[in-house]
Amino acid sequence: MAPLKDSIKLRAHLPINQNKTVQDAVKFFCDHNISATMVSNDEGNIIGIISEKDIVRKVLYKNLDPKNVYIKEIMNTRLIYVDENEDIKIAKMLMFMNGVRHLIMVDENKQVIGLLSMRDLIESDLTESKELLRRINDIYYENAHQPEWRISSNRVIIGNTDITPDPIAEEIINSYKI
Repeated sequence: MAPLKDSIKLRAHLPINQNKTVQDAVKFFCDHNISATMVSNDEGNIIGIISEKDIVRKVLYKNLDPKNVYIKEIMNTRLIYVDENEDIKIAKMLMFMNGVRHLIMVDENKQVIGLLSMRDLIESDLTESKELLRRINDIYYENAHQPEWRISSNRVIIGNTDITPDPIAEEIINSYKI
C-alpha cells in the first residue's frame, strides 16, 4: 500500500483555540462543514481534539449551556500521532487499538499537517475498491466494454450491460443489480 500522504486527501488544517466556548466550536464546525478539529493553545500549539461526539456527551447530555462551557474543559487531550509516510493500515490499526476516530498527521519533521479521520480512511478504501473493480472489468471485457457502476451500501450496482457475458459472469453481475 501507498503512504498516507499518497492515499488520503487531507482537508485544511483548522484548529480552534481552547479558550473558545463550545457554542463557538459548534459554529466553527458548521461554518467549515467538519465534525472535529484540533484544539490549540494561545501559542498555536496543538493540545487537544474536540468533536461533535464530545459536545453531545459532555455538554448536551448533561444539560450544560454551550455558551458557558469552554473547549478546554471537554476536549480530548490524548493525542495520537501518525507520520504521513506510514502505510494506511498503520493508521487504521492505531485508530482501532486506541478506540479513536481521529489521528494527528505529522510530516517527517514532526510538524502537524492535519487531522486524519476515520472518514478519510473509508474514502480511501472506496477509491481503491472502485479502481480494483474497474481493472477487473477492463481485463474481463478486454477493454471492449466499460459498464457504468456505483457502490451502494454493501453492493456494486452495474448498469449499461449491453453485451452478454458468459453464464458465470452473468450470474455475478445479476447478483449486484437492484
